Amino acid sequence: MGGCFRRSEGNRALVEKSASLQIAKKMSESALHVLFSPSAAATLKQALLMVGRPDEVLCSFDNFSFGPIATDDTDTRIRWVEENLGYTGWDEVADQSTAFLATFRTPKFPIAVWISRQETVSYAGFLWWLSHVGHFPVSIIEVEELSLTNAEDMIQFLDQATPLSAEFRMHCQNRWEQLKVENAPLRVIRGVELVSAQIEYFDDSLLSHATLKWQKMARIVAGTLVEFQHAGIYQTGDLVLGARLADLAQAGKLDWRGDLSNMQRCELRLPS
Repeated sequence: MGGCFRRSEGNRALVEKSASLQIAKKMSESALHVLFSPSAAATLKQALLMVGRPDEVLCSFDNFSFGPIATDDTDTRIRWVEENLGYTGWDEVADQSTAFLATFRTPKFPIAVWISRQETVSYAGFLWWLSHVGHFPVSIIEVEELSLTNAEDMIQFLDQATPLSAEFRMHCQNRWEQLKVENAPLRVIRGVELVSAQIEYFDDSLLSHATLKWQKMARIVAGTLVEFQHAGIYQTGDLVLGARLADLAQAGKLDWRGDLSNMQRCELRLPS
């Protein structure tokens, strides 16, 4: 039995090596580009247009840095987003994710996956996607601040795809399985890994930007977003941060006036 297992693993390694060589040969011609940040996907389309390449770009619009991930039950995620983030209409995002995955049932080659391990939406999306696509070969293009990269700079990365190694694939798949078991409300980047976090994870940062004077909710959110920028780690967006401020206000930790569901029409301050 052990010999059969070793032969099977050896055959898989040979298949992956052969497919990687095919990717290297074809990547300069055309590719299917996969991303997990809508803004980065839009920028990539601009970059491809600028250099006259006919490559296809696919993007998942779901954000797996928050919400339940233990199963693929989209209804559970839709309810969680509505109850915890106050956002209705996530069913459209969930439907798009299902269609996105269906594209890879008959994978096209070569596939270039753009990721940033400094952006939770990108890293979490990549781990989620990789857990569903089996073992067919892909290449990765890693860019630190992917969502902030402009089209001109993105062009230089087009031919820098490197085959995803079996070791890194296994590491990523194991990491996602552990995150699924933990099934925490949030995923954040700590060091070089994606880890589970509780829903209150950003509360201290948000409260540190509140003062005794009235400020728009959007201004407080911006303070935490600037912290992310200075750290070079983009942990979450205004959807999560705004929802947390609303919960803090309703819990009495902040005074508020206006519409808690609208960051531009709500003001907050520390209780006097």
